[in-house]
Amino acid sequence: MGLKTKTFIFVLLSFLLGLVAGGYIGRTYFAGQGGSHRPTRAAIQKQFAERLHLNASQAVKVDSILEAFRQSFGQVQNGYWQTFHLKRDTLRLSIRVLLAPEQNKLFDDYIKEMDEREAKRRENPDR
Repeated sequence: MGLKTKTFIFVLLSFLLGLVAGGYIGRTYFAGQGGSHRPTRAAIQKQFAERLHLNASQAVKVDSILEAFRQSFGQVQNGYWQTFHLKRDTLRLSIRVLLAPEQNKLFDDYIKEMDEREAKRRENPDR
């Protein structure tokens, strides 16, 4: 199998794995929401307290624990996205090296479409 074929298979498998993971996460975590909006942090915390039958004191303590960790999760998420974009850009450069000039123009169009689609998804995550 040639390098171009291996690269194509790698890119294809990456997209397929992303699609499968996105579908699983969507079904698992967002299927029961019913509405077209995301629940607020307060609503999630209230539901959590109700499901665990927390008393008022426990609910306050759990809320403070969640708030303390919220910032660190944000830092982890930022680090993840930085790493993701670095890897994505490296992948794109690796593919670009294999392409002829006219293919690079097509690849630029493809990347632009993918980036626009991603931006739309970030703007409207409920779709």
